[in-house]
Amino acid sequence: MQKDRTFVRITFYFVVASMAISLCSTAWKILIGHQGKYSLVAAEVAAGLLLVLVPAFLSRIFRFQLPTFLYFFFMAFIYCAIYLGDAYRFYYIPYWDKFLHLISGALLLGLGFAVLGLLQKQPGRLSPAFLCLYGIAFAVFCGVLWEFYEFSVDSFFAMNLQRYAAKGRDLPGRAALMDTMGDLFADAAGSALFSLYAYWRLKKDPAWLTSFFFKKS
Repeated sequence: MQKDRTFVRITFYFVVASMAISLCSTAWKILIGHQGKYSLVAAEVAAGLLLVLVPAFLSRIFRFQLPTFLYFFFMAFIYCAIYLGDAYRFYYIPYWDKFLHLISGALLLGLGFAVLGLLQKQPGRLSPAFLCLYGIAFAVFCGVLWEFYEFSVDSFFAMNLQRYAAKGRDLPGRAALMDTMGDLFADAAGSALFSLYAYWRLKKDPAWLTSFFFKKS
């Protein structure tokens, strides 16, 4: 587990350093007269950096340990979604959003393990197979809740989060389902892939499950 924590620490330094350098560079461009072009980029990078740093600060203030892999996937998701996706327009890359759903599937499986640690006194007694099936079910359920959210926002505010329309026209039949079902497939695939790794780790060391738990430091 010490190796896992070292890996996550290196990831943290990389994410924070790259965002901080990018924020300084963007701020300089704003100062020399490119406000309109770079103001939004600066705001998005700052938001991403803040989201990564806040959990680390809270863990120090309230003296608890951040779950190792849960925090890793959280940082990866924020980096790819806000920093690369929004600030640097990676969303224009085909299937970038599906790649993000793969990451979120693994993140949500880890969150399921963390929730289990809060609710179950002795989760280590559960079999690795059950834990992985539970994690996949939890992740896919959260993915469904997210699609409920997108559907509700689209219904009331017509924001097209589910990509049901193109060029101002509603898509017919199967075409209108492609984005939603693609997201759910990616959620399931991401959680399933990470569950294979989780199963292998749990078979070797059942205590690995505790790396997803919030513990006092």
